[in-house]
Amino acid sequence: MDDGKGKRQGKEQEEKKDALTGSGGTNEAEDASRKEAAYPGKAGAAAPDVGSEEVDALRERLEKAEGRAREYLDDLQRLKAEFENYRKRMIREQTSLVETANQELIRKLLPVLDNLERALESAGKEAGGGLAEGVRMVYAQLRDILGQEGLEELNPQGHPFDPRECEAVSAIISDDHEDDTVVEVHQKGYRFRGRLLRPAMATVSKCSDGEDESESRG
Repeated sequence: MDDGKGKRQGKEQEEKKDALTGSGGTNEAEDASRKEAAYPGKAGAAAPDVGSEEVDALRERLEKAEGRAREYLDDLQRLKAEFENYRKRMIREQTSLVETANQELIRKLLPVLDNLERALESAGKEAGGGLAEGVRMVYAQLRDILGQEGLEELNPQGHPFDPRECEAVSAIISDDHEDDTVVEVHQKGYRFRGRLLRPAMATVSKCSDGEDESESRG
């Protein structure tokens, strides 16, 4: 009796063990199924093939993007060139304004030079002294400063008459000089940095032969 009862208890324990084992396997299978449903195509799925239409569409988008990039680059280069031209133009205009202002200032100082020269000429005819020497020093210093700034003197005495830099205020008949020669300068002319600031005022010679010929033709 005891042996039969022990066999039945052992058999029941084995059946319970098998039942527990079978239930665990079912749960694992269900978990795998749920994961597959939640994440389809994850396990061992191959990458989908990209069709030629999609490739063409991507290529077209790339070409359009590159075209826009080139347009942006062209616009940027054009703006850079325009700004550089603007900067150079502003520099030229500012330089021109400064030169014009300097030119006008020096033009106003020319009568001062003329008066200092006349004062020195008068002092030379009279007895010298400390005042004449002081005037001479001021005149020399002023000429040096203006010369450093670009002022050039025009003294056409004895040179052929040049209407571009000299104004004839009178003419004399002279056989000692060639025709149209500057024989006397009444007022010196000046250039400032290569530009005529004031023409010289002078007397020009005329040959007597030319005068006779003009009278005979008249």
